[in-house]
Amino acid sequence: MNEALSPLGVPRIYGDMPPFMAFPYVRDLSTLAVDAAVVGMPYDGLATFRGGATRRAPQEIRKYSLLYGSYSFDWDMDILNHISVADVGDIDVVPGNNAESYARLEARLETILAKGAVPLMIGGDHGISYPAVRAVAEAGDAPVGLIVFDTHLDLSESFGGDRLTRASPLLRIAELDKVDPRRIVVIGARGPRNLPEWTPLYRKLGITVFSMAEVERLGMDAVCERARHIATAGGARLYVSLDIDGVDPAFAPATNSPESGGLTAREIIRGVRIVAREGFSGFDLVEVSPDFDSASGTTSILAARLLAEALFCLAASKGGEQNRWRRAHATGPIEE
Repeated sequence: MNEALSPLGVPRIYGDMPPFMAFPYVRDLSTLAVDAAVVGMPYDGLATFRGGATRRAPQEIRKYSLLYGSYSFDWDMDILNHISVADVGDIDVVPGNNAESYARLEARLETILAKGAVPLMIGGDHGISYPAVRAVAEAGDAPVGLIVFDTHLDLSESFGGDRLTRASPLLRIAELDKVDPRRIVVIGARGPRNLPEWTPLYRKLGITVFSMAEVERLGMDAVCERARHIATAGGARLYVSLDIDGVDPAFAPATNSPESGGLTAREIIRGVRIVAREGFSGFDLVEVSPDFDSASGTTSILAARLLAEALFCLAASKGGEQNRWRRAHATGPIEE
């Protein structure tokens, strides 16, 4: 019988930072030979509301990831029965230089993708999704579709004169050659912090937006099923971006621009399971700001869980058990 999970004895990448979920740390990418690779992007660009401090998120999320093992009761499955995973550490960013930091991330992701691994990024602010999607797009011939959990549409042309910030990733991604905006879906948009010009722009571009009102009306399952269908139309590869502010601050208070009335922790876990049920080509989780978290690390705990769920989705997809979480402990017939 295995002993209870314990952080004791887990090797550290540096200081007190362990690799994600205690998976092996691979520093030299020339030796990388896994199915999925976790990479940290500790980068803060311009803060649009309060100082982001998202640069500390990869460190804190990794620490709390030691709460979790590779076996999940929900799935009654061990990740490592189907896929191999490694943590490849953090990008060496250049504070204050968005373009250079983005280029370094993109180059590292290109190497990871060339090795046949699926990248999962821990941000960092939401601007980093742009170079990540671009790297994934350039790594294959098929087009890329995008599903974003977010309270904001992030469609600004620029912020403070800079076109590469957390205010613009969706617009920059929509401009990529291999991304048709009609394959972009936003789930959970809400609130008076969205700019008025973003609404006519998303409609003009053909982006599908499921507002929180629509999530409430249709239900999380239906919304996420439709989102996956739209994003992967025509055989497009799927990229999933999860901005933690899409979650209600009751469950995820530590973020740059919190917005009440959002998704619950249970809804976002379910959402990830549904949109990622067939796997994905890239995944990121962004905008966690540990300096604003509760003493218990509420936001980082949820963030670590969501990244773990993404890995379980990859494993289940490879093992042909995409709906295992629905039936693992069912006490009666269920619809799949």
